[in-house]
Amino acid sequence: MTSRSGDDGWENEGRIAQTHLNDYHLGDRSSYAMGESEAEGQATGTEGMARLAGFSDGVFAIAITLLILNIEVPESTASAAVAVAQVIREWPDVLSYVISFLVIGNYWIVHHSIFEDVDSYDRRFLWLNVVYLMFIAFIPFSTSLLGDVPGRFPVIVYAGTLTLTSIVLAVLWRYAWTYDLLDGTVDGEKVRDVTASILTPAVVFAGSILVSFVSAQLAMYSWVLLLFADSARERLLGGETARG
Repeated sequence: MTSRSGDDGWENEGRIAQTHLNDYHLGDRSSYAMGESEAEGQATGTEGMARLAGFSDGVFAIAITLLILNIEVPESTASAAVAVAQVIREWPDVLSYVISFLVIGNYWIVHHSIFEDVDSYDRRFLWLNVVYLMFIAFIPFSTSLLGDVPGRFPVIVYAGTLTLTSIVLAVLWRYAWTYDLLDGTVDGEKVRDVTASILTPAVVFAGSILVSFVSAQLAMYSWVLLLFADSARERLLGGETARG
């Protein structure tokens, strides 16, 4: 009697174990996969990605708005001639505003494009994004420095800030590729093209730092190369692909 009861207990436990195994194989793999993903520190979901993108967009919006504060408005009591003269004196601030506005706008476009390909993230990815946004938020200060302080130092600070910004964004992109945070449509060729696009401004700004030791003004003029950098990069990569 006791032996029969013990056998029934073992049989019931065996059925329960088999049921769990069947659930895993037939229809409940998602819960197990979620557990594995959480164990690796990765997170998915549209809500989490939306919060991450929203926070990033907010930093971009604030940084690009702060740029205009570097330009002083003429006094209301000034005559038309005096007001025009004051505006003309502000041309370094206006020029640095235009450059920085376009640069931040380009950084946002690339960042937005990257996040369209990202479908999961982990803690290290979040921190890399935070560091990237830290440099974005620093651009208004370096822009103000560039417009108000003459000489080599503000050029080095400004160009150095944008060089590091590009490098961090490239690291963020490569990290997402290396640790499978991108969706399945992204291939190695796209990773290479986006990386080259991100690092192109870094090459121009890093080169301008070297030029600043010869002439700070010439270093600023060298930033015009950014207008032609994309076409030059595409020709270079296209030529390498054709030879390959």
